[in-house]
Amino acid sequence: MNKNGHRWLKEPMRVLDLVFTPKLENYPMQEVVKVCRKMHANVIHFHCQYNMRGGFDETEMFFKSRLSKKKNRDVIGEFLPLAKKAGIRTVVYMNLHWFTKTFADAHPDWWVMTYEGKHIEHLYGDDDASFCINSPWRNWSFTLLEDVCNYEIDGVFYDGPVAFLRRGGCFCAHCRKLFQETYGREMPAPDQSKREDYALLREFTVNSMVRYYRDAMHVIRTARPGIVGYANYANVAEPDWAAGRANRRLIPEMDALLAEGGFMYGRASKAIFKTGASSRLYETQSGEKPSINAVSMAFSPWRWISLSGAETRVLLSEASVGVNPYYAIFIHGIEMPGIEAAGDVYGFLAKNTKYYRKTVSGARVALLQSAQTLNTYAGVDIPWADLSYQKEKRAEAVGNYSRSFYGFYEMLLRSRIPFDVIDETRLTEAGLDRYGAIVLPNAACLSDGQCASLTSFVRDGGKVVADFESSHYDEYGQRRENFGLSEVFGARSLNDVSGHRRWDYVYTVDKEATHLTWMKTDFFPAPRRNLRVAIKEGIVQAVFSEPLISNIIASGKRSDQAFLIENRFGEGRCFYFPTMFGEFYEETHADMYPRLLAEILGRETVPVSVMGAPHMMDVHLRLQPRQKRTMVHLVNLELGPIDEIVPAYRVKVDVQVDYPVKTATALRSGKMLKFKQKKGVVSLTLPELLEFEVIALEG
Repeated sequence: MNKNGHRWLKEPMRVLDLVFTPKLENYPMQEVVKVCRKMHANVIHFHCQYNMRGGFDETEMFFKSRLSKKKNRDVIGEFLPLAKKAGIRTVVYMNLHWFTKTFADAHPDWWVMTYEGKHIEHLYGDDDASFCINSPWRNWSFTLLEDVCNYEIDGVFYDGPVAFLRRGGCFCAHCRKLFQETYGREMPAPDQSKREDYALLREFTVNSMVRYYRDAMHVIRTARPGIVGYANYANVAEPDWAAGRANRRLIPEMDALLAEGGFMYGRASKAIFKTGASSRLYETQSGEKPSINAVSMAFSPWRWISLSGAETRVLLSEASVGVNPYYAIFIHGIEMPGIEAAGDVYGFLAKNTKYYRKTVSGARVALLQSAQTLNTYAGVDIPWADLSYQKEKRAEAVGNYSRSFYGFYEMLLRSRIPFDVIDETRLTEAGLDRYGAIVLPNAACLSDGQCASLTSFVRDGGKVVADFESSHYDEYGQRRENFGLSEVFGARSLNDVSGHRRWDYVYTVDKEATHLTWMKTDFFPAPRRNLRVAIKEGIVQAVFSEPLISNIIASGKRSDQAFLIENRFGEGRCFYFPTMFGEFYEETHADMYPRLLAEILGRETVPVSVMGAPHMMDVHLRLQPRQKRTMVHLVNLELGPIDEIVPAYRVKVDVQVDYPVKTATALRSGKMLKFKQKKGVVSLTLPELLEFEVIALEG
């Protein structure tokens, strides 16, 4: 592989995906280049297949290919000289998941099949289909990739293929044969209640995806050495059985990680945490490779209508911290206000490239995103996605990982604590000690090795915050008799969950505990259920009330059921909630919960303090140690009026900095800020915060 060909990937990218909805015969080459320049994009995802009739087929190739059934305009050949002259990298968009039924009918043995032998169709509409990655279609697709690589392109973006286990596929003859050869048995039915069988199906599906992309990358690297290739990966809350995408398994095969963390499917305020959570996770999962967070202009399902300018600026700024932003435009909507706003953000990024180059997170808190729990735990919600008509589904199980994750996510965000999102792989890697605290949001499914790593982390002086069934199952979803982290929690599970608590309370036990002294009362709302535990070395600091028969009562008795257990273990501490702490906050937004979490985490885990504004904002801390630069990214999430942001004024910021600071600059407003530095803390006031701002402290 020619490593020089990948150098541009190491630089900050501003990716533009231009979808030309009219016929490609009329593709406006010069106009597209002008749009790229106007938008300050330096990478384009270039479309050379026409997909607007229900998918792609052999007559809609607008480049030279041995597979084309019709001679069309060569848009790649025409565009490349213009792009090179304009300094724009061209990554060819390859639609490999969405095809017309006419094309599928011509190749019936390629079609994705259900266990019952039915075709899987209706990915986006009523006249489309998809092909199986284990069928002879894979060889057809490899020929297509070879033909694209005959051009001097910079890279290939694979939009698919994906798998369809959630919809009951694929069980075509090719998959059945390969499964038999691999496991020495027939493929079982896709029944999640049969844990061992379904685990095999999941592994077969994920491995088939890895195998496809490994082979596809070999094809393009052989055809054009030094070329870049990356695919459309899994979203932040997506189990691997939804579409067969397992990011940690796929990233070794490709050169970058891209996923649709900024595709909203409605108003941004309905999923305002998704994009920031995605950026944090993608940076973790991509390791030393670059990652790209894709944002769509679309107010879905109306693809030609853009989100508002304020929404666009917020989403793209969240998609630029620690990762690279991507913005998808439908040409029909080129005059929409969101497009101009995207150009504003990209212009800001282009002007301030040096502050985004090779930065590292300065966060001291990590929130675990547990793929193992997503894959095997009963309490997992499936988010809505346009691909394959994957409708939203909320789990009915007692204890929900998805809601606990986003509950803790929002509490950290509302407390304005910089934090990373890590996964299980990160738990067993070197360097975990850079964090002061790790939060486990009902992270039910952890391996013995991961539990051992967390145990060492606490023993060596770290802090763990966990709730409900964290570590009660192994990585395969098999329930343990006791917590894998029982020693750390200072408690043993009694394997008994309480009945539904409709209007019960929590009472503090030790009001003198430092993280409880701020409370005005000694009681507050209780989560819906709790796991009964036996206390070992831990100290109970709050308990549930006895179940109440009404919400209008004279008094309530304290029970012996623990709500919060503090356990000093080695040099560190653990705070364990044997209840649905994160999930309950996601449901009710009880205002004392974020304060309680912040007090437990402690000031030592907060290198940035943001005060004086009531707004909900995301605080990121990025560092360039060699350049003696510290960047505080503030993203304003107050999108109430939809069409504009609610500004914040006179935002006070304190930042821990370990070098003498010479200048403090608000990069977006372009203003130099007055500051004081005392005992390693820089204090300043930001006059105004619109959608986002970056404060750069330079030594």
